[in-house]
Amino acid sequence: MIPESMIAAIQAAGGRCYAVGGCVRDQLLELPCKDLDVEVFGLSGSELVSILEPFGRVNEVGVSFGVIKLRTADGTEYDFTLPRRDNKTGQGHRGFQVEIDPTMSLREAALRRDFTLNAISRCLDSGQIQDPLGGRDDLQQGVLRACSEHFAEDPLRVLRGMQFAARFDFCMAPETVALSASLLGEYESLAVERVRGEWQKWALRGRVPSRGLQVLRDTGWLSRYPELQALIDVPQDPEWHPEGDVWVHTLHVCDAAAAIADRDGVEGEHREVLLFSALCHDLGKATTTEHVNGRWRAHGHCKEGVALSRSLLERLGCPQGIIEQVEPLVAEHLAYASGDISPRMVRRLARRLQPASVLQLIRLIEADHNGRPPLPHGLPPKAQRILDLAPAECVLEQGPQPLVMGRHLIQEGWKPDPQFREILEMCFQAQLDGVFTDVAGGVDFLRELLRQRRSNPG
Repeated sequence: MIPESMIAAIQAAGGRCYAVGGCVRDQLLELPCKDLDVEVFGLSGSELVSILEPFGRVNEVGVSFGVIKLRTADGTEYDFTLPRRDNKTGQGHRGFQVEIDPTMSLREAALRRDFTLNAISRCLDSGQIQDPLGGRDDLQQGVLRACSEHFAEDPLRVLRGMQFAARFDFCMAPETVALSASLLGEYESLAVERVRGEWQKWALRGRVPSRGLQVLRDTGWLSRYPELQALIDVPQDPEWHPEGDVWVHTLHVCDAAAAIADRDGVEGEHREVLLFSALCHDLGKATTTEHVNGRWRAHGHCKEGVALSRSLLERLGCPQGIIEQVEPLVAEHLAYASGDISPRMVRRLARRLQPASVLQLIRLIEADHNGRPPLPHGLPPKAQRILDLAPAECVLEQGPQPLVMGRHLIQEGWKPDPQFREILEMCFQAQLDGVFTDVAGGVDFLRELLRQRRSNPG
């Protein structure tokens, strides 16, 4: 909260302070509020800076854009904005001429915001809610509605609508859908870093991710992600997928993944990996699905989906570290379905999954299985067997670690040479096969391997 002494100083100078945007919205939705943004009316930028300086270090870099940041001695940061008019002069979010107007009304200031649910304000003196655009009604009805035609000044607002829909389980008002559709041609003006920010919020905060994906389809923005658009109307065998086509299945899987993440307390990068692997897991079906002997099949879609996943996630601006975990999860999401589940199989699966883990795969498998309503939820028995075996093999949350290292080779008198890597890899493969299970056994295997090489150098 803003200290009362700070509010009093602003008011004494003739200013009026209002909490605006997400903090008011989240309070009305009874959600935790992390950030407090304050809009100050009645003062110029220089006047507000002079008032705030006694309270800490003022960052004036954004004053010309109506943004002032204050950092107090205890490290607390406050964001203040001034009412402004944005006149669009070019493409992108930087193509604006900004005019600060301290005399602007609350309503006029609200019209430049994105959605009505973010245009609600609260007076920091009286606590009274100000809602000039009917945002509270839209909150109650679960509707994302553009504040005005100014919405079109920044095409990123369409993706903001996407992630808001996912976070709050909202739909987009028809007129806002149409306005968003008209902005499709400006997608290329968006910096990939900004696109990344909205998709990251979709993954990290989305309670019903399918809502956001449906916004993309409704607005036509799904066409900017052809790997996803290609899933629409791709048929699946109704015995295994009574829910519908691959697009419908993907929506269900993403929602199931979010529910699993909430249940298990999966946060940060691990949640991103789970949600993006759910989004990508069946991308390969678009190019591999065929009708064989009266059934729809998609042989090879796991492998086919790897490159498609990378293509999509790079376009979303995902870091390489996330992409490199999603790829093996997509490739292996049906690994449990064929063959026997043995300790050897689990060790080798964990190896193939690196840098992802068996635990991450199990959560994806569960989400995939749960994304087939009305079929029952839960892990398939073979996947449960993997989950049961992985801890005993020490590969639940990380890949298998080699027991035989280069130092063991050196201790056996072998000097570093081009065969080093080959010998260590042979030892590791034997370890994965269960030939030995500890360092002592590994050294014995190494000695026998070296003895054979010395006996048969060719």
